[in-house]
Formats: sequence, C-alpha cells, structure tokens
Amino acid sequence: MEPDIGALIGQLKKKKEFALEQVMDIYMDPVYSLASTILRGYGQTVDIEECVQDVFIDAWNKISEYDPGRGKLKTWLLILCKYKALSYKRRLSRQNRVFKIEDLKRESQQIEASNVEASFLAKEERQKIIEAIRSLPDLDRQIFLRVYILDESIEEVSKSLGLSRQAVDNRLWRGRKALRKYFKNTEGRDIIE
Repeated sequence: MEPDIGALIGQLKKKKEFALEQVMDIYMDPVYSLASTILRGYGQTVDIEECVQDVFIDAWNKISEYDPGRGKLKTWLLILCKYKALSYKRRLSRQNRVFKIEDLKRESQQIEASNVEASFLAKEERQKIIEAIRSLPDLDRQIFLRVYILDESIEEVSKSLGLSRQAVDNRLWRGRKALRKYFKNTEGRDIIE
C-alpha cells in the first residue's frame, strides 16, 4: 500500500518523529545516491552518510517551507540534498591538501625508495618462513602449506588425507608451535601468533 504523502507531510509539520522515519524509509535511496554522486572523490562513506542525515534534519526543520504546489516531496528532498552535498563538497575540497609538483615528485621518490626496501625485507622474511616450514615433518608441512598457503579448508585437507579434523587441527597447532620455536631460536623473536 502506497503511503499517503499528503498525510505524511501533515504529520511532519506537526513534528511527529514517526513521519520523519517513514520519509527516510521512502526516500533514503535516491537521497543517498545523489549525495554519493556529488561527493564521489571528495569524501568517504562517513561524509556521505553525514550529508544524508543533514538533508533529513533540514527537511525536518524546513518542512513548513515545502510547497506541494511547486513539486513533489521527493523533488524537494533532492534539491535539499543537492545544495547540502555541494556545501559538503566545497568544505571537503578545502580540507584536501593541495600539492606542488615538487612535493609530489619528492613524495613519489620517497614512496619508491620505501617500496624497494619493503619489498626486499618482505622477500627476506618470506625466505625465512619457507626455511622454517621446510623444517616441519613431511605430513605437517603438507597440511600447513595446504591450509595456510593454498587456502584449502581444514575439512578438505582432512578428507583428502584421510585424517580427522581434530588430527589436522592438532598438526596445525604443533606446526605453529614448531615455527614459533624455530624463529625464537634462529631470529630471537616471535613472528607467529
């Protein structure tokens, strides 16, 4: 059953909260869609949601200004949304930092340098982890690789190896414990939680 928009507007003018909730239920999607279109690239989801909330608060506070003779309630809400979103867009664009070309080049070089370093460290770390996994007994190594590297489920692994789930869980627990011990002994640190 279609809601009686005229009666809903009357209830809004009487400041009945249930009427605002109904208006939000009916018009949330188009208002949210318009706000997200206008704010795309300027803010985050939280900014869009805040904008949409402000639109409905404005509708609550300005309902006496709404004239049904000039258009539908949906159109009026979308106009409120347009101006609110544009206001948010201006504010968000002022908050975004403007970079000079030299700043961008310097930051790009710093990112490249840190990426090379991070990549080298990650490769070194991977090599150490591979060595640690190789130190596990054959069946434990196979289970560990299938679950943690190949992302197979414990059920798949237990079924294909003819082991119970509990046996696979126990071997994984022992494997993690052995790797933790391996890193403590070789690196003096604990990298596995």
